[in-house]
Amino acid sequence: MKKTVSLLITLILFSISITSCAAETNETINNTSIEIKLQLENSTITVNGKKKEIDSGNGTAPVIQDNRTFIPVRTVIEAMGGAVEWEADTQTAILAKDDTIIILQIGNKTAFVNENKITLDTEPRVINGRTMLPIRFIAENFGFNVDWNNSTQTIIITN
Repeated sequence: MKKTVSLLITLILFSISITSCAAETNETINNTSIEIKLQLENSTITVNGKKKEIDSGNGTAPVIQDNRTFIPVRTVIEAMGGAVEWEADTQTAILAKDDTIIILQIGNKTAFVNENKITLDTEPRVINGRTMLPIRFIAENFGFNVDWNNSTQTIIITN
């Protein structure tokens, strides 16, 4: 498994270096203040005041299951300035930002952050046909702060 993780990390770093020019088109650029807002059962995301669909054309919204908030992460990770790869064969999401790589697998409570094995309190899952990942774990491991506004059911992610 360690050899597979190392290979995946190498591939991700290589693909990020190739697409570094595309990073300029992201809505955020490193060293910029970022505020991301998501609301339960709402399929839009607000990034620095600009709204768009979280999961274009699918209407997917954040949900709470097992006392954890799950979201389709691609739009959020890209708003943070990161990249997402999906390995369909193993149902594995590989998330990368700066020098941090997070690997999560559907149905598996074991995650990897830069090859460090971490046991999650709940596993990534598929909900209504969409891959949903625990946002707090991901955001905090990328160095972001996550706040929850219970009255509005809103997740606020800032750097």
